[in-house]
Amino acid sequence: MLLGVMWMMTALVVGFMVGRISMYGLWDNDESAEEAENDIVPTERRKKKWLRRGHFQEDQRQFWAVGSPVSGEVMGFEEGERASVVIYPDSDRLYAPANGKITRLLPMGNSICFTTEFGTELFIQAGKAQDELQSCYYRPRVVRNEVVEKGKLLLEFDRTGLEEEGISAEVSVRVEQSFYGGEVRLTAGDQVAAGDDILHILEPSGQTAVTAG
Repeated sequence: MLLGVMWMMTALVVGFMVGRISMYGLWDNDESAEEAENDIVPTERRKKKWLRRGHFQEDQRQFWAVGSPVSGEVMGFEEGERASVVIYPDSDRLYAPANGKITRLLPMGNSICFTTEFGTELFIQAGKAQDELQSCYYRPRVVRNEVVEKGKLLLEFDRTGLEEEGISAEVSVRVEQSFYGGEVRLTAGDQVAAGDDILHILEPSGQTAVTAG
């Protein structure tokens, strides 16, 4: 009788322990599965954490914006690595499209080589005058090697005077050089205001985490 009771108690204890082990095992497996799923489909909280650390997925590449140097109507554009946008201005002032530096100011005063703070080189031109006598229609407001902020007045020009000479007053912005393997996207609509995004410069496809510390 005593022996039977002892066997019964032993069986109960063993059954209890097996049940506990199975329960914890299932819980651990569920947690591992959840973590694995989160690695594949990140939660919004995890995405924000990645972004704070500089981690960008391939479909979330970081980009830098180039603004329009003038307000006006978009007359044309060209895609590709050396993308360009042509705008007919509604004013006689041209502004810096981003923070950057004036790397070259052409003698006539109507063309500017501009390097943004993120390394993209732009060629900005007002009008298509070739005769140096037409330089009287352009008044640069910056000098070579000057560091400027977005929205800084770079150039004033006389649209009326140019058109009376038979010269187009269109303003063009062309990408001369950008990230190797990167991408330039046109974002301008039919009408733009000075400072509106006209180009997005994207980092190379497949760029992964660049963590600080």
